[in-house]
Amino acid sequence: MNRPTSSFLASTEKLQEIWEQRAGRALRKVGLGSVRTTILTLAVLATLIPALATSWISYRQNSRAIEAKLNEQLTGSSTQAAREVGLWVKERLYDLRVFASSYEVSENIERGGASRRLPEYLNSVKKRSPAFNELMVVAPDKRTVASSERTPGRVHFTGDWVQQARVGDAVLGDPQRADSASSVTMEVAVPIVGATGRFLGVLAARLSFDGIGAPLRSLVAGSDGRVAVVRPGGDPIITIGGTRLPTPAATLLRLEQADGATVAYDAADGVAVLGVLARVPRTDWLVVAEIPAATAYADIRMLRNTTFLLVLVLLLVVGSLAYGLGLLIVLPLERLAGAANRVAGGDLDVDVPTSGGGEVAQLAGVFNDMVRRLREGRAELERLSVTDELTGLANRRRLTTELERELQRSDRHKRTFAVLMLDVDRFKQFNDTHGHPAGDAVLKALAAILGECAREVDTVARYGGEEFLIILPETKATGAAQLAERVRSVTEQHRFAIGAEAEGVQVTVSIGYAVFPDHAKTADDLVQAADEALYRSKGAGRNRVTSAG
Repeated sequence: MNRPTSSFLASTEKLQEIWEQRAGRALRKVGLGSVRTTILTLAVLATLIPALATSWISYRQNSRAIEAKLNEQLTGSSTQAAREVGLWVKERLYDLRVFASSYEVSENIERGGASRRLPEYLNSVKKRSPAFNELMVVAPDKRTVASSERTPGRVHFTGDWVQQARVGDAVLGDPQRADSASSVTMEVAVPIVGATGRFLGVLAARLSFDGIGAPLRSLVAGSDGRVAVVRPGGDPIITIGGTRLPTPAATLLRLEQADGATVAYDAADGVAVLGVLARVPRTDWLVVAEIPAATAYADIRMLRNTTFLLVLVLLLVVGSLAYGLGLLIVLPLERLAGAANRVAGGDLDVDVPTSGGGEVAQLAGVFNDMVRRLREGRAELERLSVTDELTGLANRRRLTTELERELQRSDRHKRTFAVLMLDVDRFKQFNDTHGHPAGDAVLKALAAILGECAREVDTVARYGGEEFLIILPETKATGAAQLAERVRSVTEQHRFAIGAEAEGVQVTVSIGYAVFPDHAKTADDLVQAADEALYRSKGAGRNRVTSAG
């Protein structure tokens, strides 16, 4: 047994002796007088404090759960509503494109456009598709060629909408609501292309939003919830469960800045609500899902009242004296006994609370101090067991463990890693010339050089004698060769201070390296491959780097 291990065991035995003496004195000092006084003092508070703490924690956790559920519900409603509106518009545009691609449309336009068959076709399409109030064929010069109605309407698109349709895009107008009408309509148009690919005009329609009401109504959050589809300025397009008042621009800005999170605000009708905003795909419309704050927080208020009632019941039911006795004496002693059993079983990761005063707290403090010293001593012993005493590097034992761990990791993730084996050239001759203390000094200095050259993730170890080994994770052959050459060059240029040698002496190293899995697939074979490369370096004249294989 080496000296550090013997010293550690001796200190451990001394600590155990001190623990027995101090713990015995503390236990003997425990008297009924101080315990009785403490029990009487804490009798009233013993029930109130834990009850309040537990109830408050439960209340906070349940409140967060209710708020999270509410936020999820509102977010889901707004997102699903936006998706439903976007899908509904997409389907109507698809229907309109199907109608526009009909032979009846393109053929009649190319033959003159004003035949009776075209209005009849548009009227039949309107009867089959109740979502369209009117269908119109508009020429490239914006003339209405045919309509499903006896009195043809006209389109009100803005901008260069003909060019937009000419390149194949659908044209969407602004949703409009007639003064006396309850429904909202929007003009939409798709291009009409002839058999030769020539742009013939557009098929326009007045799209009624009545059909989207039922799907949106099923998405309203709660019985008092509301969903509104609004334009960027806040003007309502569709409103389910609420008024048709415009949403203020400041409210829309707050909802947009929340980025999908719930926001509390006053709605346009003055009702305090919680709301979430989502965007309708392929449009600039916005969906706002709201629920009144009174409805949203009803469950939380009920939970709060229940919590206070529970605290009062606990104060009346639980005996304060019995609870204080168990809290002050029984529980601390049980914790102390349990911690002692864990220490006896070899588990030193224990820490007994020392809150409060009195003899039990003193006993717990003595116990914690003993365990801390034992833990520090064991940590030091473990460090010494895996550290080379001369150089401070990892020893052979730790090297074996790290090598196996790196091999398993690299094999699992299909990565490469490398090992460098290096040896001091003519070290025996150096020792014979300068003495073994000088040789030890060289090994210490060389260990420092290796630590400076290696990365933090690398493992530098003394393999034995004057041999060192470096594990290089995530390193290929080129990286291993570069590090090996840097080590060789720095060592060659370094002057090792030895005794009376004022300018120091020069020492060189020979290095061999191997890469997993290129050169070997097991730890022993990889070290053997690097060792063979090292000996080839020595055979080739020393002070050089050689690759395995």
